[in-house]
Amino acid sequence: MKTKFSVAIALLSSLFITACVTVPQEPQVNKNQLAISSVRDIPISYFKGSLFSLAPKYVKETSLKPEVTQSIYKLYADAIIADLSEHDFVNTVDAKSAEFHVGFGIALESDLSDKTINEKFGITPGLPSNDTLKKGSFLVYIADARTGKKVWRGAAQGFAHEGSSEEEQKQRAAGIVKRVMAQFYVTN
Repeated sequence: MKTKFSVAIALLSSLFITACVTVPQEPQVNKNQLAISSVRDIPISYFKGSLFSLAPKYVKETSLKPEVTQSIYKLYADAIIADLSEHDFVNTVDAKSAEFHVGFGIALESDLSDKTINEKFGITPGLPSNDTLKKGSFLVYIADARTGKKVWRGAAQGFAHEGSSEEEQKQRAAGIVKRVMAQFYVTN
């Protein structure tokens, strides 16, 4: 009886001890992760057919070569124009005739920190950094041409897909723009 009791105590003790051991898990990182946030600043809406112009904003100092920066900005400019056009807005190169301006910028975390984004832009999606991947941000806003005030701001953060083909980059830019701008259309 004493032996059975001792074995039972030993078994319960070993189960209790193994149940108390925790192994910290590394957060799962997916290079396709995307964090998005947006905010509506003033209640101005735009009707279908409204004219818009693009107003790209560049980081003063960037770790990318100028031709790479221009290429990335062109991808996003084309994606913004296509997305707004699909929602029946009309692009114009004459900023004076536009009813709203679409400002946007793209930067790697090494060139534009979350702290700076929050201070200057007011919203940060909050995607955690990763030591093995380069985090980047896409910032976009709608400014009313008449008042000059920001109507809406959106931001997306994800990880750069280095080594992607031109077509993959184009599709990724279009997908990011579509997901961010969807939040504008919901509130417009």
